[in-house]
Amino acid sequence: MNAGIRSTIEQLANETDSARQSDLFRNYLKTSAAFWDYSWHNQMLIWRQKPDASFVGGFNTWIKCCRFVRKGEKGIAILAPMFFKDKRQAKDGSEAETRRIWFKVVYVFDISQTAGEPLPELPTRSVGERGEDMLGRLLRFAESRGITVRFVEKCKLNGAAGTSHGNEIEIRTSETDVTTQAATLAHEIAHSLLHWTADGHKITSRDGKEIGRQQRELEAEATAYTVCSHFGIQSPSDFYLATYKVTPAMLLEAVETIAATVKTILNGCQPVEVEEIASADAQELAQACAA
Repeated sequence: MNAGIRSTIEQLANETDSARQSDLFRNYLKTSAAFWDYSWHNQMLIWRQKPDASFVGGFNTWIKCCRFVRKGEKGIAILAPMFFKDKRQAKDGSEAETRRIWFKVVYVFDISQTAGEPLPELPTRSVGERGEDMLGRLLRFAESRGITVRFVEKCKLNGAAGTSHGNEIEIRTSETDVTTQAATLAHEIAHSLLHWTADGHKITSRDGKEIGRQQRELEAEATAYTVCSHFGIQSPSDFYLATYKVTPAMLLEAVETIAATVKTILNGCQPVEVEEIASADAQELAQACAA
């Protein structure tokens, strides 16, 4: 199994390298760079004013993307930070410069309020005939680990197909089929196993090294890709990893951690009569993820 997993990761590394060099990916990066990553507070403001918002940007942002806001559309008010430097005289007579922050109201618009050229999209759908089978097995595995899985219409503004907070996972149902939901669930389960403690705290380091967002997404997506391959499902992990600037060397360096997680998930997805080896692989996962 180890050899098979390594071969799958090597294949993913080559695919990711090719995806990063594609015209589709370059166009996607150019467009995505124009959009803000909205704070939680602004996401709440957007939701309060337009609950069905899915992808938002400012007036000029949409123009850069060859789209325009339709006449008569009402903007969504959010708060934008403004930074300035303030000079004040200190007690000793010298001038001290202080960096201050101020917020002003600006307006954004949902894509449904605009018209024009379609935005470039990376592949997001997973394809395969065993999606329903895989989803059912992963749901049983999650239940056995005390992980609650909820299916919701929308997880997060501007995109996410799923989210994980340790023992709680949400999977988006809008514009996703059962196979894509299965692949997403594999990704979020990997996050739960690798990057969260049993009591709901995020794991930020391993073996004395910080685990950044890039590393977390690399480990979770490579695990999901390998689990999908086991079920004969093709997942567009190459483009996903390319958005996090993952290199082949990074993937190969993480093989041991990925392999231990894959084996834990696959063993947990097997019929009861072949689960005797699961405890040994769970121990292997714990060793690979030890802080």
